[in-house]
Formats: sequence, structure tokens, C-alpha cells
Amino acid sequence: MLKLPCPLEPPLIEFDSIHVNSIADASGIFIGTNIQVNWSTSGKANNGLGEINGDHNYVLYNINTVYDNDIIDAPYTKGDLVIGRV
Repeated sequence: MLKLPCPLEPPLIEFDSIHVNSIADASGIFIGTNIQVNWSTSGKANNGLGEINGDHNYVLYNINTVYDNDIIDAPYTKGDLVIGRV
């Protein structure tokens, strides 16, 4: 008779605390048994100036132009075109 190994216990992962500074697109924090069904994301960002990071920064007399003449921002991927989706 073939003896199968005993099922393994799920691993124990323990955190004292979790600190989230920011949530970006396609991010999530899940606790417990869960499943994400039909979870997809797409996004676009146009930055005419970019990012200014740090302390005591100045941007003076700037002129920014974003010329975005594309018809489609990204090619079609799974589930992007669903009738009734907002």
C-alpha cells in the first residue's frame, strides 16, 4: 500500500505591524484567505514637468506642454474592453 505524506501545515508568517506609505495602481493588501477574481488594471500618466523631490525646491517661470496625439494609449490586453465596465 502506497503511503502518502501528511499534508503540510501552512507557513506561519507574523508581522508586528505593517506600514503602508502609499498605494499605487494594481496594489493591494490582503489578509486571510482570499482570491482576486478578474482583477486587472491599466493606467496612463503624462508628466509635463516630471517630479520634484526633496525639501525647499523652487520651480519658477516654467512652461509645460504635453502633446498627446495617440488614439490608443496601450494595446488591448485581457479584459480591457468589457461592455458595461466603467
